[in-house]
Amino acid sequence: MELNLERLIEKMSLEQKVGSLLTLGFAGTLPRKHIYDYIKKYHCGGLRLSPVFRKFGNYVDPITGEVIVNVECKDKIKNVSPAYLNANDYKEVLDELQQIALDRPLGIPLHFSFDQEGGTSADFNFGGVELFPKPMGLCATGNPKYAYEVAKAMAEQSMAVGFNFVHSPVLDINVEPKNPEIYTRAYSDDASVVTEYAKATCKGLKEVGMIATGKHFPGRGASDVDAHYQLPVIDVDKETLMNRELLPYVELIKEDLLPSIMIAHSIYPAIDPDNVATVSKKIVTGLLREELGYEGVITTDSMTMGALATKYGVANACAMALEAGCDLVLMKAENEMVKDTIDMIKQFVLTNRITLDELDKKVMRILKMKKEYGFFNGKLNNNICVESVIEKVKKTNIGSEVAYRSILPIYNSTNITLPIDKKDKILIVEQLNKNVPNDKYWHYGYLYNRFLKLGANVDCIEIEYMANEEDRLNVMSKVEEYDIVVMTNFYVRSRTSNNNLVKELQGKSTPIIVVSNTPYKLSSYDGCENLIVTLATTPRNLDALAKILIEGEKPLGQWPLTNTKENEYV
Repeated sequence: MELNLERLIEKMSLEQKVGSLLTLGFAGTLPRKHIYDYIKKYHCGGLRLSPVFRKFGNYVDPITGEVIVNVECKDKIKNVSPAYLNANDYKEVLDELQQIALDRPLGIPLHFSFDQEGGTSADFNFGGVELFPKPMGLCATGNPKYAYEVAKAMAEQSMAVGFNFVHSPVLDINVEPKNPEIYTRAYSDDASVVTEYAKATCKGLKEVGMIATGKHFPGRGASDVDAHYQLPVIDVDKETLMNRELLPYVELIKEDLLPSIMIAHSIYPAIDPDNVATVSKKIVTGLLREELGYEGVITTDSMTMGALATKYGVANACAMALEAGCDLVLMKAENEMVKDTIDMIKQFVLTNRITLDELDKKVMRILKMKKEYGFFNGKLNNNICVESVIEKVKKTNIGSEVAYRSILPIYNSTNITLPIDKKDKILIVEQLNKNVPNDKYWHYGYLYNRFLKLGANVDCIEIEYMANEEDRLNVMSKVEEYDIVVMTNFYVRSRTSNNNLVKELQGKSTPIIVVSNTPYKLSSYDGCENLIVTLATTPRNLDALAKILIEGEKPLGQWPLTNTKENEYV
């Protein structure tokens, strides 16, 4: 029998309607009591999955160390690595949660949203899943077909586990080289290029049945601050916004490729000088709904981010976002903020700040999207072997092919001859990325391990992602014992890079190759010699990097920026 959404909404209580507007947080791999409460007691529409972390940490400014927003989990568990599950194990967890939702009186299924932009932005990074470069790495391939193929491969693997709502693609035009938050998360600094690659990505996602989310509307590429900690003000005129920032949205909406759009926690003085876009009716309803004619689901970004939370308060901001025209609220804090948010939204409805008609329209848009993407099609498919799907993707070789095509040639080469002689004494100085699953597929010291497997005469010093004084002294005391040093200098959202240590090493007689993950000076500087840029720090790119340096394979990446000339920022 055809599902009648109007009748379904008529049966829903106020609490069920409010719950359906919530995407609540589930950090870690094993649910605790409050996760079951979110589904059964609070009727949530979906969960934002973060299996990489056992709990959400506070938003701490990486520069000052100040706690910006306290999002401590309600049960005071230790902040250690989550229980390791393989992909099939995690599928069982999600299947259980989905079944609990389907067993609710109205049987409304959950959406499981996640980040999988590329590179280290990968909530599904364990069990040998094939991972791909950042969006700018896809652009470096020079061919949008790779964006399409990667999107399909990512979606096939993820949907086999149970993920069904990805917060991608990033549609920002990264016109600010100092942007600490977007940088290589954008495809390019050219609106037409971003549009082309995003269109290919969305087509790949749609073909497999994954819900895509364009973000961050109306665009955050012109910012030089990070919205996780500060409030960006995008001070460009409306004509520029329409012709640059909004071009990808206009084109993708026209082709019905954006079932969901995420609003940016930023202020746009040309449209609304007083309010953050997330709670701005002029932007959410006026610009996106009315002017651009968007009819899909509008979701917020994480409502605990510092840019928004410190200005309005989390619960109040969630209700204000719905009042402004958003449909889904992304509220990841697993603490008392959940009940506070629900109570505040109900208060807005009861005082008519959100009318019952508006509430029903929001619920309808969400349920319609779920219906169109097959959420109501029946029972769970328990017969899928996730490992088999992953292995099928690996056999296509798309991961390795894209890896070579996303690594840029060595810049500012001085006294380096490639490949490195395997007999030379090589020192790898490798940052310790504590967010990797640390399984056999992706683990600490991965680059060092690749060099060993290729037969190189190599030692390793692991340093913190941002090297401390102990790291510096250790490296500097050993460097002159080696013929060559290979040092990773990777940058991640607002964390300062290790440029000072690189400069100090460069003053020694031992030649150094610096491995960066961005073409911007976020992780390089004027005079940085022997710089190679890999636009991902994930296994396939590190495999390719090792073969480029040790076996003489050729990097095939093309300069991904239009408005920034090659070598201007590397």
